[in-house]
Amino acid sequence: MNPELPRRLSREDRLYDRASIVALIIMTVIGIATWDHYGTSWDESYHLAYGEHIGAFYTSFFEDQTAVTFRIDYLYGGGFDLLGAMFRPIAKPLDKWDAIHLLGMMIGILGFWGTWRLGRALGGPRAGLLATLFIGGVGVYWGHCANNPKDLPFAVGYVWGMAYLVQCIRSFPRIGRGLAIKTAIAIGLSMSVRIGGLLIVTYFGAAVGVWVLYHAWLRRSAEAGYAYARQLIVRSIAIVAGAWVVMLVWWPWALLDPVKRPLGALRRMSQFMDHQRKMPFDGVWISNFEVDWRYMPHYFWYKLPEFLIVLFLVSTVVGLFLILKRWNKTKYFTQNLVMGVLGFSLWFPWLYAVYRESVLYDGLRHFLFEVPVLVATVAWLVHGIIDRAVRRWGKPAALVSAFVVGGLCIDQYARVYHYHPHEYTHFNRFIGGLEGADGKYSTDYYAEAYSDATRQLANHLYRTDPKGYLKSMYTVAGCGGSHRIMRWAPPNFRYRPKKGQPFDFAINYTRQHCDTRPKDAPVIYTLMRDGGRLIVVRDNRVKTVKRVQRDTSKKKQPKSKKDDKAKKGSKAKKGGKTPDRAKTGTRDTKRDANKDQAP
Repeated sequence: MNPELPRRLSREDRLYDRASIVALIIMTVIGIATWDHYGTSWDESYHLAYGEHIGAFYTSFFEDQTAVTFRIDYLYGGGFDLLGAMFRPIAKPLDKWDAIHLLGMMIGILGFWGTWRLGRALGGPRAGLLATLFIGGVGVYWGHCANNPKDLPFAVGYVWGMAYLVQCIRSFPRIGRGLAIKTAIAIGLSMSVRIGGLLIVTYFGAAVGVWVLYHAWLRRSAEAGYAYARQLIVRSIAIVAGAWVVMLVWWPWALLDPVKRPLGALRRMSQFMDHQRKMPFDGVWISNFEVDWRYMPHYFWYKLPEFLIVLFLVSTVVGLFLILKRWNKTKYFTQNLVMGVLGFSLWFPWLYAVYRESVLYDGLRHFLFEVPVLVATVAWLVHGIIDRAVRRWGKPAALVSAFVVGGLCIDQYARVYHYHPHEYTHFNRFIGGLEGADGKYSTDYYAEAYSDATRQLANHLYRTDPKGYLKSMYTVAGCGGSHRIMRWAPPNFRYRPKKGQPFDFAINYTRQHCDTRPKDAPVIYTLMRDGGRLIVVRDNRVKTVKRVQRDTSKKKQPKSKKDDKAKKGSKAKKGGKTPDRAKTGTRDTKRDANKDQAP
């Protein structure tokens, strides 16, 4: 790895940049062409409402205070949510769900560009191209783009903030005005989605502190060091202040107490105890309050492409070796500082979460922000390996490198295509794909696959019985809720009107063993990827017919007037009363309904 990036781009570097732009444009086109393939996730309705409340907060001139008390969402900035509320009128005639999915995909595409930018800031144009190619094969990133209104936008802001941070470090002690403004905006937007973006501020402050102390030590004078770094310190304070202002604009609750409340939210998020649930982990059902240090390593090891995980571990070892070897060489100081900040940003967050015993759940979701940075780090390592190989062996090494990189990327692109549109459920070959993870780890925890399953069920019914399908009205139910199940349903599908009412098909994901309900109904369709189950559809029609027959048989048979008079006379002699049959029938109906709980 070169200690510093070249000031002027060579012809080869310009070629790498052009190839990166072409690849990014292709990813952009794919994203815009497929944003409507993804189902709806659990969190979207809350974020839609939160964005509207934030909009009302401003349009009412702060009189509508709903946004500062809304559920637990008020502890998060509304950067994406308010933007969604502003985007939806522009996106008409799309409904609010489609509009938010389109916006999410557009934000996700910015993350691809941010990963390229970070890779390029680290190692130059070739590292940028490698970062672009690698992130395009990460299914866990692709799958969150359209329907994750919190973790994905935060990851995008985070990678852009890290890219500008690296550029700032390389330009110490003089940070240009334009770079300072872009850095403040990127950091501020990341914090406006989740206060965890404050991590970048921490890295920035640590980098400035190390730089100042190092140069004070070189000059053997604290006064001389301060004089040399004064401009840097002032500009850094301005960047942090600007980022704070950007954050507050999107976060009404924090705006009412600009210092205490953001810091209080940070403390609250590190000990988040609001959602307790059972979840599978390594084949055992545990509480999310009981996760240990193995949780995140397991998910990183099994969810990301295999070569990225292996090379990331290699890059950590190489980075530590180089820092220890060159720590006292002034010409390598900036490079060492960049490597130190990068390594710290990748290892510290989850180690701190382990130390604080933070509550974790839903797989890799809470640490999705580290994925683009990890990809750019691996790209920097691979760039360094290729650079050394080419300098030693020339064009043959370049051809072999291109062949190996191309093969790795094509393999991962094929897996992304195979999982589409449920890429976020991807598990790698270390565990045997989704089939190996089925029942052992959380897979479709966001209930995203329901819409696709309903559409596939309709296709299945039409293929197996086209005449019956065209003249039938089907009632469906499931754990996913009406909107997720019915979003892509055809007109002859309806959702069960009330709990306890009969239904024809149960459409359920595997979370919380929903796929086993109702127990006696046979499985007629399973939505699968990579050998693993996502949605199980059970045919409840036989059970429904039996129930209707049972209810019908319980109805009172008509009796003759003579029998009625005889029965009334008998009751009168005994001093009894004629039972209220309407009430009795109601009780029987309720008792029968309780016997058949819906899935």
